[in-house]
Amino acid sequence: MKKLVFVLLVLGLVVVPSPSAGSADEKLKPEELVAKHLDAIGNAGARAKAAARVASGSAQFTVRVGGVANLSGKAMFVSSGAKFRFGIMFQTPDYIGEDLAFDGNKATSGIQPQGRRSPVSMFAVQQNMPFKEGLVGGVISTAWPLLKLADTQPKLEYRGLKKIDGRQLHELGYRPRKGSTDLKTFLYFDPETFRHVRTKYQYEIAAMIASPDRSNANQEMFFAVTEDFDDFRSVDGLTLPHKYKLQYSAEGGRATTIQEWAVAFDRVAHNPKLDEALFTIK
Repeated sequence: MKKLVFVLLVLGLVVVPSPSAGSADEKLKPEELVAKHLDAIGNAGARAKAAARVASGSAQFTVRVGGVANLSGKAMFVSSGAKFRFGIMFQTPDYIGEDLAFDGNKATSGIQPQGRRSPVSMFAVQQNMPFKEGLVGGVISTAWPLLKLADTQPKLEYRGLKKIDGRQLHELGYRPRKGSTDLKTFLYFDPETFRHVRTKYQYEIAAMIASPDRSNANQEMFFAVTEDFDDFRSVDGLTLPHKYKLQYSAEGGRATTIQEWAVAFDRVAHNPKLDEALFTIK
């Protein structure tokens, strides 16, 4: 056996792989990952031409845990530079959908008919960093911060390959350049195409310690919001997702809630004329 291996080595028939070639442990620098990701979207010229974008299609709302709901409606995402409007609409009296916006300075959200905000709308108000940074909507939005790192200058941390829903994905930690936040944000990229396929936001509210005048302490609460992107197609030289899924979950206290919105875009258009008032919810 040893003689056979020796002969094969001499003849060059045994290939010994380099330990670093394609190794799952090989670390990418954040800027290398971002560069590959931008190439996956399109060339610099095509990216620069898309100053504004409108994506519209159908939407489905489902309550997975903590209730019963299955609604069909419409969705529209509108963006211009750093400004963004996210609308999902349903024709029901109790829940009319989601309406979230960022006008370049302030994030706002719509109110339900009962005069209250939905759970995901409350998330947007309390944890508005994703809107200010342009993370919401991923590359569907022209506000996507990885398109303009020189301006946004976030703190990025490459965290290696992680197994997410049965597949390996590059994980990139994201923090804004200025200010502090208790919101943990992770971006995920396909290792073959370097397309951005998921964003996950998570935070927790610590339990309050019981005191002599407070018999019960509040329990910990864990919140997570994920955005998933799929069905990538070419539009004006850019490869953009045409399926979008938003999931909100809250766990702790006395109940668990999981709500999900699934959007299928059937129209994506670039550089339409937009009214600036569109990005403010009154």
